[in-house]
Amino acid sequence: MKILLAIDGSHYSDLVIKMGEALHLPPQTLATVMTVVPEHAFLGGITLGKLRATSLREDVQQKKALKLLQDAVQALNKTGLKIESLVRRGNPADEILKTADEVNASLVVMGAKGLTDPLAFRLGSVAQTVMKYARGSVLLVRQTIAITSHDAGAARKVGMNRALVATDGSEHSQLATQFLLDLTLPKKCEVMVVTALQSHLVSSHEKTKLPFQADEELLARLQTEEERYAKGIIARAEKQFKYRGYRTISEILRGGAAESILKAAHKYDPDVVVLGSRGLSVIERLLLGSVAERVARYANCSVLIGRPHE
Repeated sequence: MKILLAIDGSHYSDLVIKMGEALHLPPQTLATVMTVVPEHAFLGGITLGKLRATSLREDVQQKKALKLLQDAVQALNKTGLKIESLVRRGNPADEILKTADEVNASLVVMGAKGLTDPLAFRLGSVAQTVMKYARGSVLLVRQTIAITSHDAGAARKVGMNRALVATDGSEHSQLATQFLLDLTLPKKCEVMVVTALQSHLVSSHEKTKLPFQADEELLARLQTEEERYAKGIIARAEKQFKYRGYRTISEILRGGAAESILKAAHKYDPDVVVLGSRGLSVIERLLLGSVAERVARYANCSVLIGRPHE
């Protein structure tokens, strides 16, 4: 496995490194840690760096970037992974995507926000771009409140002790599930498997089109069939995690997929929500499905968006 950890010196960079430690990646994993010195290119490819009479400022930026990487590599060395580091200049999102392709990363780990993102933003602009266009999976890291205490000052954590896996049976959700299975999660890890039923959402729309009796019969049949299919999806996913020795619970949700997953995340308080980048519907077959994008934006924890490594 090859992973790319993108850091920028923000508070989220510390979380990325802690997540890199918590993932318990296989020893043969190659981890590339990178940072980008932002440099905006204007029309004609002009940059401020090209116009500077002295490279003094560039030297200062380079030294800061190298120190940031040095500290990150030192923290990750205890994982036993093979670690490389590099500094890039340019547009952060572009450079992260370009580097992910160059190192053939199957997973990009980065903060959900960066240094320049306003506090009010739930998801940073760089994170949004990377999760949309990355060829592999993306793990957006956030902090969560430990369940060990209900006090206002509860300890903060970054880890993989509780995972919420959202699946709809699509290829991408199965790939996301498999990606999580390929990680060596802590033995005490608890996995919550959920899927969302959509059939009741059809009710209000179809009632105006069908005679009352036909309406009741067809909708009841639709809900029965969908629930039967959902139980099969849940059972298959749970079986895989139980086989690896993880504790599992499951729930069939009713409502819009994104809203249901976010409610479940609030209820179960996982360290990470895992879902596919695309789903079953026409809209969800886009470059990044609307469900994945909404969950990534509004979840209060880390989000792993799984997609096949192209």
